[in-house]
Amino acid sequence: MSFNIHAGYGTDGTFDLLKIGNQIREAQPDIICLQEVDYRTHRSQGKDVTLELANITDFHSFFGKAISFDGGEYGLAILSKYPILEVRVLSLPNDGVAEPRIALETFVEINGMGKVRIVNVHLDYSNMELNLSQIRYVNKKFRDGTPTIMAGDFNQIMESKGMQLLGRDWNLSMDARAFTYPANKPNTKIDYLMAYPRNEWEIKSAWVLKDERASDHLPILATFSLIKF
Repeated sequence: MSFNIHAGYGTDGTFDLLKIGNQIREAQPDIICLQEVDYRTHRSQGKDVTLELANITDFHSFFGKAISFDGGEYGLAILSKYPILEVRVLSLPNDGVAEPRIALETFVEINGMGKVRIVNVHLDYSNMELNLSQIRYVNKKFRDGTPTIMAGDFNQIMESKGMQLLGRDWNLSMDARAFTYPANKPNTKIDYLMAYPRNEWEIKSAWVLKDERASDHLPILATFSLIKF
């Protein structure tokens, strides 16, 4: 699952982590990549949002800081049914003006599949050239033969140059009509799940969870199978 949680605020403007946690539990994913995650900010009422959601779902978790924000931190997180073996927080290209962005790289041991890399990203929306440079960075960095699932808010439509580039080597789980934003009236797709190497993964199923309760983005889910296993 990939889910931009809008810092815990639903379309009704209320901060409600239980709503997000219950939405995740109902969907029953094995691994969740979360974007727009707060850590002890004033906005999030001083809560460790990742830990709170991990407690609700009974999953392993890790938070990766992108920036200091509002008395705390702001970034990306992973929740995993499987133990998290390794973690790296990587800085993405930046022009010195835009908000700093990161890639959260983790490794998990999946039953029957072995060690798999999970990459979570939230790319720049303010500068499309910068966004493209971030896409080129993650494409080069994680296109190394390691079985990888990448998820996140790419802030690009599927027809864009960046997503077309990724589509050459990554198996994208959904088509351009799988709209994810805005949650209450979705009319564009900017959230993605994909797997590398492209020809070594089969997509068993993929869908948008059309439930606008918890965020301004709709969560997306996909079931991947590593063909060589």
